Amino acid sequence: MASMEPGEITTLRQLADALDQLRRDRGLSLKGMTDAAQELPKRNGRQPALPKTTASDLINAKSVPQQETAMTWLAACGVLGEQAQRPWLQALDRVVNSHQQRPPGAVRVRDARPRVLGVHAAIQVDQPVEDGPAEPDQEELPPYVPRDFDSDLRTKIALAGQQGGFVLVTGDSSVGKTRALFEAVKTVLPDWWLLHPGAADVLRDFAGHPAGRTVVWLDELQDYLDFHGGVPAGDVRGMIEARVVLLATCWPGERTRRVALPAAGEPDPYANDRRLLGLADVLTVPGTLSAHELRRAEDLARTDRRIRVALDTPDAGFTQVMAAGPELIRHWEHAPPYAKAVITAALDARRVGAHAPLTRDYLETAAPGYLTNRQRATPPPRWLDDAMEYAIEILHGATAALCPAAAGMGAIAGYQVADYLHQHALRARRTEHLPDTAWHALVHHHHLDDTKRIADNAVRRGRDHEAITLYKQLADNNSWHGHQRLVELLAERGDLEQLRERAANGDEYAINKLVDLLAERGDLGPLRERAANGDEHAIMRLSWLLAKRGNWEPMRERADNGDEHAMVALAELVAERGDLGPLRERAANGDEHAIVRLAWVLAERGDLGPLRERADNGNWRASIQLVDLLAERGDLEQLRERADNGDEHAIVRLARLLAERGDLEQLRERAANGDEYTISKLVGLLAERGDLEPLRERAANGDEYAIVRLAGLLAEQGDLGPLRESADNGNLGAAPTLVNLLVEKGMVEQLEREVAAGTVGAVNALRHAQQSRLLTSDD
Repeated sequence: MASMEPGEITTLRQLADALDQLRRDRGLSLKGMTDAAQELPKRNGRQPALPKTTASDLINAKSVPQQETAMTWLAACGVLGEQAQRPWLQALDRVVNSHQQRPPGAVRVRDARPRVLGVHAAIQVDQPVEDGPAEPDQEELPPYVPRDFDSDLRTKIALAGQQGGFVLVTGDSSVGKTRALFEAVKTVLPDWWLLHPGAADVLRDFAGHPAGRTVVWLDELQDYLDFHGGVPAGDVRGMIEARVVLLATCWPGERTRRVALPAAGEPDPYANDRRLLGLADVLTVPGTLSAHELRRAEDLARTDRRIRVALDTPDAGFTQVMAAGPELIRHWEHAPPYAKAVITAALDARRVGAHAPLTRDYLETAAPGYLTNRQRATPPPRWLDDAMEYAIEILHGATAALCPAAAGMGAIAGYQVADYLHQHALRARRTEHLPDTAWHALVHHHHLDDTKRIADNAVRRGRDHEAITLYKQLADNNSWHGHQRLVELLAERGDLEQLRERAANGDEYAINKLVDLLAERGDLGPLRERAANGDEHAIMRLSWLLAKRGNWEPMRERADNGDEHAMVALAELVAERGDLGPLRERAANGDEHAIVRLAWVLAERGDLGPLRERADNGNWRASIQLVDLLAERGDLEQLRERADNGDEHAIVRLARLLAERGDLEQLRERAANGDEYTISKLVGLLAERGDLEPLRERAANGDEYAIVRLAGLLAEQGDLGPLRESADNGNLGAAPTLVNLLVEKGMVEQLEREVAAGTVGAVNALRHAQQSRLLTSDD
């Protein structure tokens, strides 16, 4: 029987037959294969194995074999070395891809259309290039101008493909981030499935049942995060664990505001987004081409007229000209008055949170606010039609100021502003107020998904009337956020009438806010009335208010009757006054809250005894307070004592304090006990000092923290020895770091050696690098 060549294999049955024929050609039985595998040299510190059942499943095509199993089978048959095994492993990749489950709506990466994925259309020109006559037709996109960061981006995607990952590319509009990301994934993962979710709910559905070897494409990530319900960070983490590769783009400002920590006491609306973005491997695309990139563009300009025109336009960036960005600005700024009013109304709506396509009704209602009194009084008969025709005019065949969004064949759902123009308007109109007509139009002609964003923007811009109306719309659609913000805004405005109306309808949150507002005003009459009717919150606030005025009896009575809230409040009020007598009395009667508050007050005054006693008796709250006080005082001795007794919080605070003081000796001593947090602080301090020898020693002993920190220092100095040694020992953290560094440095020969050594990830990295022609020498 003639053996099928590896390059001809496309199915699991063909692969199984070809591998079985390879075994027969070597005259090996299944037991002989098992024995031969045991004689092979170790790979990544482990002895290759080929159990008889595994071998039987392989030749009977019961399941797609793992790559390690295929490599062991080939080696047992005498097919040795990466060069000889490569065609077989490529055949395995084809089989794996053919058996991979297709997520609904997904296409192969190689078949994806860049324009559908968000790549900007390019300008269309009719000038001839210097080396030939003008061509009547042009490709949808011009040739890709290789970027300096391509190697880094493709390496990030390759690593994500090995173990799952999230790669985020940031950059301003029209700087080439989406095109670069598309070219990278097409090069690195061409056979994977690509899913382009239409909205966050589709993404969440996929996250519930993620399929491996799938690329999830999230161009303009902020649109998914701002969608109703957002994207839970846990969903992204789950997809990564399922070895899904998420690729996303966003503007730098969007990422910055989502990762920034809120001010103390302020709400944290981006807590989930911060955790989600913390999972991303981020690459930033510069706004202009480097000298090397421009030279590459010059080479390609002879083959595509659009590149020549972009290079010859000195007043704007290359990528921006390619997407007709500067022409968009000129088209808006020099528009006829009615067209300019329509475009500006659309830009302002996007600026205050209207992300969905804007309806014609919105544009018609908002535009008059951007016109003079005379222009409003004497509009041409077709003023709106003419304005819309101007606004949707395609510039240089690339884009328009307003882009129609389809609602079916021949139907327009609305209009979206061009990203580049929107980003320019964010700066140009940053301090411009929206006219009343625009706010009125937004309230009555917006998409439900945008209500929250527009309402929040209205609050920040002092448009409380519109905000209240919008929050009411949200509340009527069962949005807790809308309900909460509505009540809070009414309370902030001191609108007792509307709060009473909502409270009378049984709105618990409105009831509580009404009571709080009455208490803040010291309005005892209505408070007493509500308390007399059994309003528990009113009773509590009335008791608090009376206690503040010196009448402790109502609060004390509630506390004595076992009311937990009253007990806490009473302990805090007494502690605030520094009146230890009543606090001691309540503590002596077993009031746990009074006991804790008393211990804390005494500790602040220097008497740690009671707080220590509570901590030693197992009160976790007292233990944390005691440790924090000791750390604030810099009391190493007592911190050490508590840490030695197993107090986890003391261990953390002691390690942090020792690192801040640069005390390597004590950090080493405590790290020797195996405490992970202390070890990480020790390694971090050594890395900050550039102290390589102790780091080498710890890395050689298997310290994961030392390996990671050492990698950064070694990359700067070119010494990869310890990383290579750790990778040879099977260290999963060292192997990808080593491979990544070799790819970044273009060290082909050394990468080939790592392939020969069996370093995890080296073969795929070399294959992708060679395919993309990124690595050419070790210089």
